Formats: sequence, structure tokens, C-alpha cells
Amino acid sequence: MTDDRRRDRRIYRTGHPWRTALIVLAVLVVAAVLIFWGIVASFRKYIVYTDDGVKLEVPWLQRETETVIEE
Repeated sequence: MTDDRRRDRRIYRTGHPWRTALIVLAVLVVAAVLIFWGIVASFRKYIVYTDDGVKLEVPWLQRETETVIEE
């Protein structure tokens, strides 16, 4: 009879807390990778390769300079 009770407890026992934590961590890592990939994919057209290295030239982050034309 004691064996039956042990089996019954195992049936109703929930998963291990470390397993739940690993699943949550894995979901967060996958979400972070997808967000990073989306950002890189959306900024791909603004990446400029030069002899000095790679630059990111985003139009709305550029400083506007006023040019004065002297006559």
C-alpha cells in the first residue's frame, strides 16, 4: 500500500522549479535574439563599409549643418 501512495504523489506533483526557470530563460533568450535580429535587419540599409571599418549612417541621427552661401 505504501508503494501505491508514492505513485499517487508522483502523479500530482508538478514539474521541477529549475525546469520552469530554464524554460523562461530560454524564451527570454530567443526573444532577445529575435529583437536583435530585427534591429539589425531594419538598419541593414544604413550600414556603410569603409577602409576605416563599418559605420552606421542613420539619416535622422545626423547633425544638420547650416550652409551659408556668400555672394
